[in-house]
Amino acid sequence: MTKRSKPVFEYELVPPALGTSFVIREFDLTRFTSPLHVHPEYELTVILEGMGTRFVGDNVARYGPGDLILVGPNLPHYWRSDAGRGSTRAHSVVVQFGERYLGDGFLAMPEMLSVKRLFERARRGIQFQGRRAREVAERLVLLPRTTGAVRMAEFIGILATLATVRQSRLLSGDGFLDLPDSVGTDRIRRSCRYVFEHLDGDVRLADVAREAAMSPEAFCRLFRRITGRRFFDFVNELRVTHACALLKDTERAIGDIAEASGYKTLANFNRRFKERKGCAPRDFRRKFQMG
Repeated sequence: MTKRSKPVFEYELVPPALGTSFVIREFDLTRFTSPLHVHPEYELTVILEGMGTRFVGDNVARYGPGDLILVGPNLPHYWRSDAGRGSTRAHSVVVQFGERYLGDGFLAMPEMLSVKRLFERARRGIQFQGRRAREVAERLVLLPRTTGAVRMAEFIGILATLATVRQSRLLSGDGFLDLPDSVGTDRIRRSCRYVFEHLDGDVRLADVAREAAMSPEAFCRLFRRITGRRFFDFVNELRVTHACALLKDTERAIGDIAEASGYKTLANFNRRFKERKGCAPRDFRRKFQMG
């Protein structure tokens, strides 16, 4: 096993914006450079220019201008620009915000029920399409030019509109974490961070449980109670998501990718990959090379 040089999933620190409760950023680059990463904030992204491959949880798909995506907290994601094809720019507007940016009681108001449900759906990532999604994209482009109460009111209006867009679909399987704050979920967060940082090596239950200051048996019960799934199912989903990125981004041999994703044997890697993606790693790579 080769020595790790950095975590498989990076944690992005969303910089606070002076004088505002949420962050708006516009990126105009030759290509998107952010790696596969997670952060506790929601993220609403519209692509203005550029083409490539979008990774959200365990979903892998093409993107292009007009792509409008809402990603929930702690859901691994990144946009990978094509090399030498389509637009030569990577241009997007991104809004990042915490669930409590409007205050603790705001989402409990009856008028905000649809937005609350939108946030619940966003834990799997949502793609919006159609006329109303295009209208929202146009409003997002203008949002950086607003300030103060006007900006806040417009963003609430954008969220309210997204909550009513019928042409939308969930992206990721129900296997990534959007955890409420509590003592139990803080233990799960610490353990998941350990998994993110050791995903290309051995992830031993005893070590993970130690991060949560629990016995392995108690940790497994807590993990399943809070997330609704078994711990090692979650680990395998993260491993396969990372392998998808390597298959698309690199020319590395599949055996090397299996090792870099934490699988000790190629047979086990092929089996786990096919369980989650419905095809062999080699076929997955061929599909995106042809696309």
